[in-house]
Amino acid sequence: MCLIGLLFLSLNAFHQDGTAAQELDSNRVLSEDSTQESSASVDSSRNFVVSIERVTIHTGRIMDTLEIVLEPGNNLMAGFDFRVGVESEFIEILNILPGEILDSCSWEFFNAKMVEPAQRENCPRSVWHVVALAEVIPDETRPACFGFKRPASLVRLIVSSEHVELVPDTTAAVYFFWERCSDNSISGVRGDTLSMSSQLYDYYPVPDHETESIFPTRLGAPKQCVDPAARNLPIRRIDFHNGGVEFELRLMPKPLPDTSGGRTTDSL
Repeated sequence: MCLIGLLFLSLNAFHQDGTAAQELDSNRVLSEDSTQESSASVDSSRNFVVSIERVTIHTGRIMDTLEIVLEPGNNLMAGFDFRVGVESEFIEILNILPGEILDSCSWEFFNAKMVEPAQRENCPRSVWHVVALAEVIPDETRPACFGFKRPASLVRLIVSSEHVELVPDTTAAVYFFWERCSDNSISGVRGDTLSMSSQLYDYYPVPDHETESIFPTRLGAPKQCVDPAARNLPIRRIDFHNGGVEFELRLMPKPLPDTSGGRTTDSL
């Protein structure tokens, strides 16, 4: 089977009978704050929190990284499948690189690519798809760890506004986007659990791409993605926080507060 086929099976193991679960070596030596699977049950009361970094730029120019950061809660993961979009003409994602978790834990597979929009209806101007797995095929080569007990980056987005001559005071959202049920999902360590969207938070204005169709959407995995008849149901336990860039040039001084009326002048 080709590598991509194996990735698909690993990230969508909840469609199968659970036989893809693998025995883990609990004797591996890990870093002090890294996480590994144990025989104890996973506490599902705390969701994964996945956040795209938000930055404020005062120069009108950005050539920097935005991190997608994972706060694991008490859950473990061994792979993810993310899709992110940009609608603003003022920034471009030039590349997506592995983050701290993948580098420090020596995960086996990482692939990030821009998806050709091809004038697709209701899609962002730019879409990127990124997939990573700690292990592709269970063998003697194991990852050093599956993550950390603290927030850490999964990937780094290389973002630029250098293609624009003049950027006004504005915001440019970078947000999670769904074109299929497997988008923006996290695979469990044993290969028999798939986590999907629970809550979604916006901080900058995001264009409304919604139609009567199920996909594409930016509002999370629709209810049709959960088949009640499936043996291993996906679990809604990922809270997604969208991010992006705020350009604040500060060309004009902020108005002084109006102490007479109890309100500031910029609230009038």
